[in-house]
This record gives sequence, structure tokens and C-alpha cells, in this order.
Amino acid sequence: MRTRPIRIAWGVFLFLGCAGRVAPLRPRTAAAPEIRQLDVGTGTNAYVVMGTRPILVDTGWGKSSAKLEHQLATIGVDPRALALIVLTHGHGDHAGGADRMRALSGAKILAGAGDVEMLQAGRNRPLKPMSGIGKLVRGISDKPFPPFTPDLTLVSDFDLRPYGVDGKVISIPGHTPGSVAVVLDDGDALVGDLFRGGIVHSHQPERHFFHDDCQADEAHIAPLIASGAKRFFVGHGGPLDAAAVARRFADYPCP
Repeated sequence: MRTRPIRIAWGVFLFLGCAGRVAPLRPRTAAAPEIRQLDVGTGTNAYVVMGTRPILVDTGWGKSSAKLEHQLATIGVDPRALALIVLTHGHGDHAGGADRMRALSGAKILAGAGDVEMLQAGRNRPLKPMSGIGKLVRGISDKPFPPFTPDLTLVSDFDLRPYGVDGKVISIPGHTPGSVAVVLDDGDALVGDLFRGGIVHSHQPERHFFHDDCQADEAHIAPLIASGAKRFFVGHGGPLDAAAVARRFADYPCP
């Protein structure tokens, strides 16, 4: 591994990031974490959840890891400080950079058990479009990525308190068999591709372009809101207000 050049580059990025307009992300309490949204390319979001330590949620494509590294440096987060890497699901635009980020950080990767085979193959399961737009973008969304095996697989609720955040990771299969959500005690939930923000209005909730099982996916929405979720951070667009999500999916049959 090219450790010394990576550390030097990270230091340069950190200096430039701190000198700019983006405020550095500082440690907080476990009960009141801060979420920063990171642009990792092609309209995809990754996130840092900062409690007493930072947790990275999703990593973007393998080819976009340099952009992720720059984004982390801009907010003052050294990859070596990461407590954990959580993958909301195994599609390449969310998990493709995970193996490299694990190598840079030394942090363990947590993923849903149902997506392990996809991650080990480095290729998406067949994408099932939910609309005409889904059919149009399927070609650019279905690309191979660096294969890897996660260190931890979710088979039941995973407590995040040992990693510095009051919250848990839960299973929400439907978009993919191994889709998961990071649910924080303060009412924020990071849900990957459970749904998405609008193309024109990013804070408008919309059905995702692809689902393995649309009905199974969207069956998780009402229970999440009922359990106290107030704001959703999604893989594309957002964040989204829970009340707006509830209205959008109140009477919206799957195709």
C-alpha cells in the first residue's frame, strides 16, 4: 500500500478543505450526532455520521474513491479515524469503493447478509426497472466494481453505541435482499435506496429506479416513520422529510 503518499495527499486536502468554506466535522456526543452528506459522483451520496467517532455510510463507485477521499479531507475526517463502514446495500454505486476505503482506514465493513454474494462477485444482481426512466438509466447504473467480502454481516439489529453513535443498523430487504438502514435515536435515518429524491426537486420523495421487490421495499416506510424517523437521508437526492415521504407513498401502488 502507498501509505506515505496517501497520508501526504490527505494532509494537503485537509489543509485546503479547512481553508475553504466547509466547516470541519468535529466529534460530538453519541446522543447528538451530526450527519454530513458527501457527493461521490454520478448523483450518489455517501455520508459521515459523527458521534464520538465518525462512521462512514456507503462509499460510491470504486472509481470515485478519490473523490470520496477528497470529500472526507474537506470536512476534516481522516479515513484512519473511521470507526466503521456501513453499506446500505450491495449495488456498485454504493459499495464499489468499500474495499479501498477499508484498506485506507483499517475500519471494518458491515453489510447485509443478503448482499454478500453480490459484493464478492463485484457485480450487481439484475436490475429491475420500476419505470421507463429506470430502463433508460439501467445501462449506466449496472457496472462491475472491485469485489470484496465484508467483515461483518447483518443478521439482526446491530448496535452502533460501541462505535460512538446512539442508534442501530436494521435490515430492510426489498431494494436488494441485503438492504439495511442506519436508524439513529434522534430521529434521523439513513436508508440508501429505499426511495430517492426527485431529479428536479431533490427534496421531493420518489420511488427508486430499481427494486428487486418493490412491495417488500416500500413496506418498510410506514414502520420506520411509526418508530420515530423524522428525516431520511437517501442515496440519491434528499434529505427528505418523513411527512412528505408518508404523503408520497400513502397511495402509490408498485408496478
